[in-house]
Amino acid sequence: PLLLPETAFAHLRRQAAALDALRPRLNACCRHHSPLPCARRAWTDVLDGFCTDEFGVKTRQFHCCRRHGPA
Repeated sequence: PLLLPETAFAHLRRQAAALDALRPRLNACCRHHSPLPCARRAWTDVLDGFCTDEFGVKTRQFHCCRRHGPA
């Protein structure tokens, strides 16, 4: 668990939640017949979810969430 105060650091909680969501998906990709495309898909799915969460709050969004497509 993160050792952050309850009333602040929501941006760090969202980042940590994204990394926590990525870990089991990457572990599953290691057993996949084509691990690299699986890992890329896992990363983009988790990152898309993270950015959706970022744009759902009234704070400054993480810089990578402003990029689109392959960027």
